[in-house]
Amino acid sequence: MSEIHPFAHFVPQGATILVVGTFPPVVQSRDFKFYYPNNTGNRFWAIIEYVFNYKFQNWKGDAAVEERKSLLKKKHIAITDMIEKCMRTENNSSDKNLAEIEFRNIYKLLKDYYTIQKIILTSRTYGDSEQIHKKHLSKSRNNSALELLNEHLREHGIIIRNLHKGENGLIKGEFKLATNRIIKIFVPYTPVTKWYNIQRNRINDMYRESFGI
Repeated sequence: MSEIHPFAHFVPQGATILVVGTFPPVVQSRDFKFYYPNNTGNRFWAIIEYVFNYKFQNWKGDAAVEERKSLLKKKHIAITDMIEKCMRTENNSSDKNLAEIEFRNIYKLLKDYYTIQKIILTSRTYGDSEQIHKKHLSKSRNNSALELLNEHLREHGIIIRNLHKGENGLIKGEFKLATNRIIKIFVPYTPVTKWYNIQRNRINDMYRESFGI
């Protein structure tokens, strides 16, 4: 059965950064009704605490949602996912098991919100940078946010350029949305807990650099 994304784009007035993931985890893994709701399986909000030197008081329910929205507004950060509709081939939250994918219109979102200057993508796969840089990736294979954004932009005639990986592993790139508008891309390692526990300091610093702190 197809699932439709349960959350709308969150774009505060004057947002300059857009965080883009893939699709929410299975319902039973959600601690609240907003992006990155799985506190045990994904450490995105713990990373945000580190980046902005902030401590969330709430980790479940509506209070957690409102607290996160308040911080995002204050920091001019928008948040969304790449996928609007899909099917799960297995009863788990792995991006690899998402099929029959329909994209959200990130292209239109960027056109509508002209203040956004930067995209931070929260998932990637090994080899993403080389594949896209050489223009060999026309269809996503592992459903990472980077692969999906690349595919979506290509549908609108836009090519991600200057994609490269820094010494710390952070992937950077850019694309031109209009004659005088360049959108920067940053792709740190995934904040999934099992990976974050191994690379905590490195991932924290990647996100800190991505947000420009």
